[in-house]
Amino acid sequence: MTPEEKLAILKQVESVAAVAGLRGGIDEGGEDFRMGFDTGNGRNQRVFIRPTGPAQDGRTVVTFFSPARTLSKGMFAGLGRQEAIDILRINENLYFARFGIWESATEVTIVASLDAVLETLDAVEMRTFAFAVANAADAYEAKFGVNRF
Repeated sequence: MTPEEKLAILKQVESVAAVAGLRGGIDEGGEDFRMGFDTGNGRNQRVFIRPTGPAQDGRTVVTFFSPARTLSKGMFAGLGRQEAIDILRINENLYFARFGIWESATEVTIVASLDAVLETLDAVEMRTFAFAVANAADAYEAKFGVNRF
């Protein structure tokens, strides 16, 4: 996907967000649309929406995501077996979100995410999806007593 195609998609996302009454903006690098949410009790959560690619039918897929926890990689660090099983159990009870991991050379980041078709995404869905991902990530993050994201 070219930078111009990404930017066109993000501008569509920005338009739907505006109709939904959500404040945010496209990042300077043109990689994603970013929003912040108050999740209550003095907690907050960031949600990002990025272009993912075309679906099999050619429609545009965007991914809503929110980081929940970052772990260092290494022999005695990272995501343990029990935590991975717990995440799978949580996934069974979530609506409009799922947990997964993103890996870099030095870290594993647990994220709540959801995919949506941009051409059919309306304001009500935008709000529902953004809050679902934010709340899922925040609830997971809160289990560890932090409010980082």
